[in-house]
Amino acid sequence: MRTYFVCPAPPCPNGKLHLGHIGGVYLLADIFVRFQRMTGHRAYYITGSDEHGTHTLETARKIGRSFSDVAEQYVHQILECLRAVQITPDVFVRTSSEIHKENALAIFRELQVAGYVDVRQGVQLYCEHCDELVTDSLATGHCPACSSSCDSNLCENCGLAVQHDTIRDARHVTCGRNLVLRAIKQAVFDMPRLARQLHEAIGESAWPEPIRAKARAWLRREVRGLPMTRHFWHGVEVKQPDSLIGQTLLTWFEGLWCFDTGIREQCARLGLDASATLHDQNSELLFFMGQDNRFYYTLGVAGALLARGYPIPKNHSVQDFYKLEGEKFSTSRDHALWADEVAREVGPNVLRYALARVAKPFGADSNDFDLDGLISAASRILVWEDALRRCAESALTVESTELPPNFRRFAEDYADAVTTLRFWDALDIIDRYFELAGFAHAKGWTWNAAQISLFLSLLYPVVPELAMGYGQHYFGGAWRPSLEPSAVAAQPKGSVDFPRFSTPIPASFASEYNKRFGREQIWQS
Repeated sequence: MRTYFVCPAPPCPNGKLHLGHIGGVYLLADIFVRFQRMTGHRAYYITGSDEHGTHTLETARKIGRSFSDVAEQYVHQILECLRAVQITPDVFVRTSSEIHKENALAIFRELQVAGYVDVRQGVQLYCEHCDELVTDSLATGHCPACSSSCDSNLCENCGLAVQHDTIRDARHVTCGRNLVLRAIKQAVFDMPRLARQLHEAIGESAWPEPIRAKARAWLRREVRGLPMTRHFWHGVEVKQPDSLIGQTLLTWFEGLWCFDTGIREQCARLGLDASATLHDQNSELLFFMGQDNRFYYTLGVAGALLARGYPIPKNHSVQDFYKLEGEKFSTSRDHALWADEVAREVGPNVLRYALARVAKPFGADSNDFDLDGLISAASRILVWEDALRRCAESALTVESTELPPNFRRFAEDYADAVTTLRFWDALDIIDRYFELAGFAHAKGWTWNAAQISLFLSLLYPVVPELAMGYGQHYFGGAWRPSLEPSAVAAQPKGSVDFPRFSTPIPASFASEYNKRFGREQIWQS
């Protein structure tokens, strides 16, 4: 038995979660967790809310409300969006909580004692007009590496961490004026000291090759100390040394480390020692994120783990930004669809499958969500349900023998695909299995109960509600999904007596979608 700590990047509470957030990060993590539990391992879904970011402050200023009120409102809405698509984290860490603040400072002190934190002369962007030191999204400019628009934290296009003395044409978001540099003292994480060791560890990892290659290239070309503190009045205040008092930890360090707080909370619930569990060779730590977080997770977080004596993450699931009708999801341009609202219209099963189908290998830049894909997802699930209902109603005889070798191979390939975070391959395997088993053409036939059970088990991580509904109809209330090739005893009941999960896409939703996003297609009900 293995223990998996599955940690999606914590969202910033400055808005609800749109479908790009859900599909590229939180749904894939949920699929992985459900799969590992199905196969008998312990898997824990740990995330939180990054409540000390400048995006929350921007929103608060725009709507004229307090920082804490805005954070509180959107944390609640973030959790509602997750629940709407049947995602329930085991631990959800609020970075504003005292337990997280204490843990973040404890990690900071641990790195200080180990000699990986220096206090150096640095710089921070400053607005002379507003008399304000600014950071992160409060300052915008152009990336020094690729010239794309970026903020003073990172470049979403190429993924580089942007430092204040390297960003070009920096302007204050609040007033639009040019920014200057002001000298400050700040804590810096000594990445160069770790570079060789981290380079070797990444080379031995199971990370996808594009992620591994980019991280090692950054280490070779861009390695420098990473600032850890800044002047910003929201966050975890540094207590020492005296020269840093009044500063707060940067969110790349403090906010992302909510996974550590969450792991410690989960281990405490289980009566386990968190440090010993993370060091255990049967424990694995995995991160799920969008492309914008890959620098800080692959170098900053991995480096800090290594500096503290822990192994680096076993793997990373990194997705290109999801696009909506060919353009990046954008809250500011109202080019977005909110997870809770769409789930109410089309149902969580259809939405989960549609979003999972969008995921592609990182770097393909083809993660496109559109109405046609949503309609296709609903149609595909309808085909599965039609077949499952025909099997229940038309079977002449039922066999409870074990799976033949060619069917067992599907289970093995599926397990390999999900374990290595190739979700797109796992979904293709489901389609091939469905065709080979002949469920779609069943009429007055003899069907194998183990084949039906395996098909539902393959579906379970992606559409758990549907899989459990039919599984318990076929095999009784004690049925649980499993990839084991053993025989399964069926309990045929004839007709299926519960509603379908493949709800059609409502004509009203499609019509409004087409109007909103300028599509010319006419919806045919």
